[in-house]
Order: sequence, then C-alpha cells, then structure tokens
Amino acid sequence: MVVDAGLVERLRDALAGRGVTMEYLESGALAFARLRELVPLGSEVQTGSSTTLEQIGFIAWLKEHHSAGRLHYFRADVINNAAERTLNRRLGTLAEYFLGSVTALTVDGLAVVSDAAGSRLGGYVYSAARVIWVVGINKIVPTLDDAIRRVWDVALPLEDARIKSTGGEGSEVGKLAIFYNEAATERIRMLLVGEALGF
Repeated sequence: MVVDAGLVERLRDALAGRGVTMEYLESGALAFARLRELVPLGSEVQTGSSTTLEQIGFIAWLKEHHSAGRLHYFRADVINNAAERTLNRRLGTLAEYFLGSVTALTVDGLAVVSDAAGSRLGGYVYSAARVIWVVGINKIVPTLDDAIRRVWDVALPLEDARIKSTGGEGSEVGKLAIFYNEAATERIRMLLVGEALGF
C-alpha cells in the first residue's frame, strides 16, 4: 500500500508535539521485528485485546516466551478464579511495557481509544511505565469527529462480530479516551505501519 510521505511526516511532527514518539514501518513484519527490539526479555508485559498484535504475530511471541519463563506476560497467566483474574488485570496495568493499538488517529495527532471494561485504558492513560501502540494506516482519519464516528461505525461492529465468533456475548464501548498530550518524556511510542491492521 502506498503511503503519502508528507502525511507520515505531518503525523510524526504532530505526535511529537503531543509527547508521543512515532516511528514509521512499511509492514507488519517490520513492526514485529521492531517490537522484539523494544521489549527486552525479562520484562513484565501486558496487552489489551489486540487484533493488530495478533495479526503481526506478537501475541504468539509473547505467549511463547511467557511459557518458557523468559518474560512475564500477565494476559497469559492461567487463572480460573474470577476475582484473581480481575486482580491480575489490575496488576497488569502496572507492567513495565503495555502494548496494543488505538481505535483511531487524527492527522493532527489525536489518538482515540475505546475499551469495554477499561483494563487497557488503565495502562495506557497512566500506570504502565512504557506504552507502545502499533497502528495500521487504516485508522488514520481527518478529524476528531471522524475518529469518534470510526469507534461506533467501524471498530465496534467488527470487534463485536469477532467476540461472537468465539462464543462470547459480544462487545460494547464502555470507556472512551482521547489522548491530547503525554507529559512523561518518551513514555508512549507509536509504530505507524503502512498496512491495514486491526479494527
């Protein structure tokens, strides 16, 4: 897919002005390789539910290294008790690395994230030490209004269908966050990918 170089540079500058470091990678395969450089073995890692990370193979990589004891991936912990599972998710928001994506990204650098329960937002907004977003170019929209519309018209129906296909009851937008600015230097990094990824 051909990506406008001017748009990439505009986004890089806009995000930098909002405290987010952006790198552009042409493919999901290159993003996967870059994530393996950014997330060192021995780390504590958490993700939200992320079709993007699934598509590029990073979730499978995390599970493999979690099983081998090379890192702690909270989401891969086997927990049968609902209360303990909730505690695990809360602890996961404090992970050194919290990875996922955003629901929409405006050309002036506003990131919009929707979540059903809010466990992803907890890590993104404040508690995780480092946040890495992998964002396909399909999520770029002109304005904040378009970003909010994308949540309801694109992401929610696709996520709802995905969950129902696995036997779940479906999805909802329980929480919605708009990232205007990140105050902590180099806390949030975005890997913008020149492919359509995720919902």
